[in-house]
Amino acid sequence: MKIPKVVVYSLLIVLLGLALRTISAHYVDIGSDEMIYSLIPYNIISAERLSTVEQAPLYFYLVDIGYKIGGGISLISTRWPSIVFGAVASIVIFLISLELFQHKKAAYVSAFLFALSGFALRWNQEMDMTSYFFALLSLYFFILALKGNQKRLYFAALFLALGALAKPIVLLFVPAYLVILISHGWKTKSGLLHRQDGKFVYNKNAGKALLIAGIIMVLVVMPVLVYNYLLYQEKGMTDYYFTVLAGVGQSSVYAGQEAELWTLQRFLGITKGFFSDAMPRYDALILILGFLGLGFAWKKEKYGTALLVLTIASLLLYLAGKMGSPTHYVWIPIVLSIFAGYGLVRIHERVTSKIKFRYVLALLVILMSINAISVLKEIIPLRASSIQNVLHDYAAENIPAHAIVVMDPRIYRGIYAWVFYNKHYLEGTYFPELAQNLNNFPGQKQEIPLYYIECGPGKNCGWKPEDYQRIYSFGEELSSFFRQRTEKISELNAVDKFLIYKGSLLVSPAVYETIDRTHTHWYTPVGWKYLDAAVDNYTPRTLLDKLLNKFAFLILYADVLVALGALAVPFYILARRSD
Repeated sequence: MKIPKVVVYSLLIVLLGLALRTISAHYVDIGSDEMIYSLIPYNIISAERLSTVEQAPLYFYLVDIGYKIGGGISLISTRWPSIVFGAVASIVIFLISLELFQHKKAAYVSAFLFALSGFALRWNQEMDMTSYFFALLSLYFFILALKGNQKRLYFAALFLALGALAKPIVLLFVPAYLVILISHGWKTKSGLLHRQDGKFVYNKNAGKALLIAGIIMVLVVMPVLVYNYLLYQEKGMTDYYFTVLAGVGQSSVYAGQEAELWTLQRFLGITKGFFSDAMPRYDALILILGFLGLGFAWKKEKYGTALLVLTIASLLLYLAGKMGSPTHYVWIPIVLSIFAGYGLVRIHERVTSKIKFRYVLALLVILMSINAISVLKEIIPLRASSIQNVLHDYAAENIPAHAIVVMDPRIYRGIYAWVFYNKHYLEGTYFPELAQNLNNFPGQKQEIPLYYIECGPGKNCGWKPEDYQRIYSFGEELSSFFRQRTEKISELNAVDKFLIYKGSLLVSPAVYETIDRTHTHWYTPVGWKYLDAAVDNYTPRTLLDKLLNKFAFLILYADVLVALGALAVPFYILARRSD
């Protein structure tokens, strides 16, 4: 069977994007938020968690699949959904561009631009890119629905709901969908309501399509709804989003974690910084061509262009007024890439048509390659400068699985929770009590390796200065104790400095359970080893609750399978279009 050229070319673009994103993932340092999002998934499938207090479950289930295949937590296994879904997103961008502008060259350029997007390479972490992949698929089918095939609205709803189940951020696009759906339907008289002969007319077909689409969305997100219902029923609490944003459940659970209040000053500052600093720094070409292409796109396809612009506007309007996390804004180079590809071919046709397009394309490849190499040169040193990455590599090679590792409390607990997720680590504040009870553990005593990791002088080791000072005195006292009883064997130098000491303890292996029961981070037991330590444990009691719980799990497993299968959808569409 002959493979269509369009599939071959698109696959090459995907492979290029995959390679660049894999390199980036291997070297980019892991931040405090990503530590949380990489620890929660570990063993979440075997723990049978319907959802979590922090985020919806789909992304976590996908990551845990990577852990099971990759043998545990690493930068690559943690980030595999962002790597793979981010790379395949280039094909969806190709399809959207082709559907909007009917120009294959423009579609290729758009896909290529995003594959090499510097901003996307630098900030391709956490769950945002995975969620945006599904949002792109949803947009593609939504555009098809606008063109007359209302049943495509079902797929648009399916993939938007999957995106929300990966990260609710894509629900910010719903207003854009509604505005376009209403305005387009009104003008073409195909919407839910339109005016005819001076009267309002209800379109039954449109109403039916919207109802089915709504039911699909509810079914897809059913795991989160059932989880929150059962959790609220038993404990009076709900997950972070329902509690902090919707005001349902005990707010005391998330005290201190409330969302920032929206401010105009923050909105203007983040928006200005993004377009005047971040995008010119990482994606100057996409930014320039994107804005130039916007005008051409508007003339060619008003509703599709308006839809894409409105998704950016709704994202910025909400997020930029509250937070500046760069991973959230990867959506902007995605959309600008679509406009940029069309902008380049239209500029060539109008201004430089005497120059063959292959020369323009060659120049584009050179410029984008230089940009990508420049960004990777910035990224690659990040691994060596990240103390958590350095400690992770050291621990994997030098600290045995049966060792006890005591941590200086002056080291931010997220660092060692991530590094020693599969080892017997103990925060230093617990050590005095443990030391008093070493002789009380049942079983024959053994000599177990003991490691102490100290925060080096002059460093805050991941803490805010005020938090570091709060724990400084105890940390210094504990470190003095271990300096006298263990041998210093290594120093790890990065942005922070860690001192490694080694000794031994004569104690029964029964001590491990006491140590491991202290392993919690961000409301969650590390590795879900001791489920009773989870703040969101619930037990379905009535027959209805048990049936609801089982049904929700059935939907969740189906969601995961559909999400994995969605990676093949763009290739299938390409092959069908090229017939």
